Amino acid sequence: MTDTTRSSYSRLSPWQARTVLIALLLLIALGLWKSPTPPPLCDVREENAKSGDVFLYMTEIKRIHAGENYYQVAAEELVAQGYPTASVFNWRTPLPMWLIGKLPNPLLGRLILIAAGIVMLLMAFEAAAREQPNVYRLAMPLVALLIGPMLPCFQGDVFVLTEVWAGTMMALSLCAYGVKLRFLGASMALAALFLRELALPYCLLGLALALWERRPKESVVYLVGLIGWAIFYGLHCWKVSHLITATAEAHHQGWLRFGGLTFVIAVAQMNACLVLLPVWVTVIYFALAMIGFAGWQTTWGARIALTACMYVVAFSMVGQEFNRYWGLMIAPLFCFGVVRSPASIAELWRAARLPFVKMIGKRSPASTPHRR
Repeated sequence: MTDTTRSSYSRLSPWQARTVLIALLLLIALGLWKSPTPPPLCDVREENAKSGDVFLYMTEIKRIHAGENYYQVAAEELVAQGYPTASVFNWRTPLPMWLIGKLPNPLLGRLILIAAGIVMLLMAFEAAAREQPNVYRLAMPLVALLIGPMLPCFQGDVFVLTEVWAGTMMALSLCAYGVKLRFLGASMALAALFLRELALPYCLLGLALALWERRPKESVVYLVGLIGWAIFYGLHCWKVSHLITATAEAHHQGWLRFGGLTFVIAVAQMNACLVLLPVWVTVIYFALAMIGFAGWQTTWGARIALTACMYVVAFSMVGQEFNRYWGLMIAPLFCFGVVRSPASIAELWRAARLPFVKMIGKRSPASTPHRR
């Protein structure tokens, strides 16, 4: 069992630590300046949600459950509900809609997702407890924070969103690595990829780390899985190409938008708890996550930090304003950084050796005991 109470900030000189603290304040200030407009709060109940991805997916699931073909259903519903269909990226792969639709009752899909989430929470607790023996410092706060990204499983039909499924699988994968279950970690990473192609960067990172750490078996799992997904996604694109008509509409703008920090904050706000709070709370939450990631010095922490930072960089360049719901997929990642931020800031504060900190720590003459 490894105690990681000290962060990598303990190695910084006073001026380096002060620079990091100033950078943290500047990140918060820049985030407040670039804050996006709050997302509209929508009613996810079926009787009131008659548009949007949730309604689209539920309609597809019901028709698949009735015996219809997924691609034919998707082609009809996308056009009927006003979605652009000229790009293959507007067409979701059959999972998880096809799987949920084939269940005896579509609501069983919610139970499967909740079960996966519970396993993820248990593994997160165990992994954090291995890093920090005092469970009140890391393990319990981490589980409490992770409940927020899990709440969409209980909000009406939001559980059908592919981002929620992929995000849960990615978090489960990371927690599996935290308890040294590498095969499970790789398998869940690939499951996330088959559910949503946005998980591809995470799988490529997993392969790169497996090769770097010279783990041939894990590398083979990733390679076979990625080849299988490439075939799966190629077939998906081939089927979609036969359904795109000459009159199909396309988005007026491309996916490469360079939204920068504004879009990153919008993505980070896609947490069931944060979305109900003012945007400035998300700005501070995001900054704390980044400072926590930067100070996490263990192998597990480095994997999580690399994953989160990779998506932050990617989403600063790719994604249109309405794609903020992509944040549902990476919402669990920020929890790991935020829970580490108190220890990181405390270590930074000690390393900075600020003048008034010295005065507080210095005993006054009156309090100094007299020697006899």
